[in-house]
Amino acid sequence: MKKLLLTTVAVLGAWSPLAPTANAADIIEEPVYVTPPAPTPVVQTSGWYLRGDIGYNFKSKSDGHWDFYNIIYPGVDDSHRYDELNLKNSANFGAGVGYRVNDYFRLDATADYFRADAEGRTACPYQIKNDANHGLGGDPDAECNYDDTSKASIWTIMANAYVDVGTYGRITPYIGAGIGAAHVSYSDSSTTENCPECVATWVPYEGTHPGLSSWRFASSLMAGASVDITEQLKFDAGYKYTRISGGKAFGFDSEDTAYGASGTQMEDNGFNIHTVRAGLRYEFGGSSFGKGKEPAPLYTAQDTVYAEPAPIYK
Repeated sequence: MKKLLLTTVAVLGAWSPLAPTANAADIIEEPVYVTPPAPTPVVQTSGWYLRGDIGYNFKSKSDGHWDFYNIIYPGVDDSHRYDELNLKNSANFGAGVGYRVNDYFRLDATADYFRADAEGRTACPYQIKNDANHGLGGDPDAECNYDDTSKASIWTIMANAYVDVGTYGRITPYIGAGIGAAHVSYSDSSTTENCPECVATWVPYEGTHPGLSSWRFASSLMAGASVDITEQLKFDAGYKYTRISGGKAFGFDSEDTAYGASGTQMEDNGFNIHTVRAGLRYEFGGSSFGKGKEPAPLYTAQDTVYAEPAPIYK
């Protein structure tokens, strides 16, 4: 019995130095697994969008040419330069539908309309200055000109492509280009002759030339930026340059037509339209077939991560 007691004491004495080590090992915790919070959902756009714009056109200058009809010897005698034709400042209204191909490229089709005062001025031709009734004696430097007033209604229908060059916070700058057609329609032109050097007995010409309309080629360049109001609603502001090619402007007056004149008497050489504009663009969302902005990836169970517990010091 005494021997058994001594053996037990000896074993306990040998084990006691190892006890603290064993206890420390026993309290090391397992790694703590943490599932990250779900990301904030991003609205997916289908790519389709609608847009509406208002703008301001600056004054546009042009010139042209016109035919002189000889009523004494019926027929067109000559073609003369039309010195100046101006479209005055005007408001511009537009709408369109488009499709976002990806985050950097989109397409749309737009229709724009504006109506502007048109003012023209051209020098009297040599045939008039050489008329004895005018008393100008064929002086090429004599002051004599025709002033015209009219209105021009212009529709442009364009297919456009844009490159969004990057997004900086809520702002996305872009550049673009378009190609299409313009329908230009003039109202009747009131024409008045100004001839301060004519003889006192001369009665200045006053007449009306019927306005004509025509379809023409048109192209444009754009630059601007959009601002995200919401994920789907954008505010768009920028500059647009539109080139409209030349075409019909006015026909012959009643006096010339009485002698057989017909068709177009005056044509303009086209216009360069400079416009600043602003509007809204609404991108539709929730469609499965779209190629718009992709939603943020969702975490799965395989994405679970763990964090090491804080070390425990003895």
